[in-house]
Amino acid sequence: MQQAITLPTLAQTFRNDLSDQERRISEIRAIALYALMFDEPGFHAFRYFAELKQLTSKRMRGEWLEARIATCIAGRIRPAIVVRTIKLLRTYRETRGEAERFDAFEALLKIALKDDRLTSHGYQKQNFSDMDHAPIWGRVGEHIGFLKQQGYQVFLNSGTLLGVVRDGRLIDHDDDVDLAVILRADSAEAAVAEWAALRAALKAEGRLAEDEMESNAILKLTGADGVAFDLFPAWFEGDAFFVYPHSHGDLTRQDVLPLSPCAHSGHMIPADPAKMLANNYGSGWQSPDPYFKFPWNAARKKFRVFLTGVDDL
Repeated sequence: MQQAITLPTLAQTFRNDLSDQERRISEIRAIALYALMFDEPGFHAFRYFAELKQLTSKRMRGEWLEARIATCIAGRIRPAIVVRTIKLLRTYRETRGEAERFDAFEALLKIALKDDRLTSHGYQKQNFSDMDHAPIWGRVGEHIGFLKQQGYQVFLNSGTLLGVVRDGRLIDHDDDVDLAVILRADSAEAAVAEWAALRAALKAEGRLAEDEMESNAILKLTGADGVAFDLFPAWFEGDAFFVYPHSHGDLTRQDVLPLSPCAHSGHMIPADPAKMLANNYGSGWQSPDPYFKFPWNAARKKFRVFLTGVDDL
């Protein structure tokens, strides 16, 4: 099975009509594919990754994307970039009428990953498809209970909201839990101060994970069974609702409140979850996409005031 997939892809290395840059792209691709399939010791993934960044070729766009993906997976590096690049490759192949080439390459990746599960967070040994969800929902209840004692409303957010609404469960290929807390703040500046106070309260109660995320805009709560729990800030400015990082005043109070319990977990979700999910994942949110990648750069620009404030904390 491996030969049927790998030999045609390696043959491109020996074409005679390639420029120096194109030949090097093809060489790195072949080296990475070999390392990917045969666990080549001493494979220098970071070196090849850096070299690929300096190489370009319009007509070998697909090969370049495959080289980057194979390099990263062979070295088990840059998982978030891998997810994003796989999606770029899929789009590239589909627009050229080469969907079968993407399918073959994806099949090779699944073989090479063996028991690892690729997510934006890493190369995991398990995801929600392998796990007992009861302890996870139990920890969700504990964190929500504490936040409710502090006078806050909390709802299932992002991938967790998507799972319970679309699939009636946690998404199989996901590996973390997302919650959002509605602050009492009425502006981004006020949200910064309140977010800092809430963080301090969570830390005092031992509810912040030791390996907190680098960004102060998202709080990493204590997990369960290796599952990470992310808490996101939300607030109203008049009738407009803000949830970092996916909704910037384009939802109304009526879209969000009153919160209601979801049928699957009993935990709260927005009044109109479909509107929030469309904001977060686009109009195609009802179709599963394991390679979805959130547009973080655009979100950071929208939430610049809030992010600038929390970065100074």
